[in-house]
Amino acid sequence: MTETVLISVRLPGSVAEAANAAATSRNISRSKLLRIAIERFLDDLSGSSEQDRRRQFSAEYTFLALDLMVQREYPEVHDELLTEAERRMEVFHGGA
Repeated sequence: MTETVLISVRLPGSVAEAANAAATSRNISRSKLLRIAIERFLDDLSGSSEQDRRRQFSAEYTFLALDLMVQREYPEVHDELLTEAERRMEVFHGGA
């Protein structure tokens, strides 16, 4: 079994009540609910949550599909679109 560490945390009453209600409705302990919440928050901070991975995959797939369609259907504007995308990356995001 994994070693656990006891951490005391002070929460506003409304947050504690909401945590208690959520744990009760899911038939889990408050400790388990808070562990899950903290783990998900840490995953979100690191950018490795399942939702983030799905979003990243979907974005890459969409970009690749659109690029392939433009290359095949409108090859005369493909390079122009790439140049404009690079220009906008520089203007709006500080670099490509």
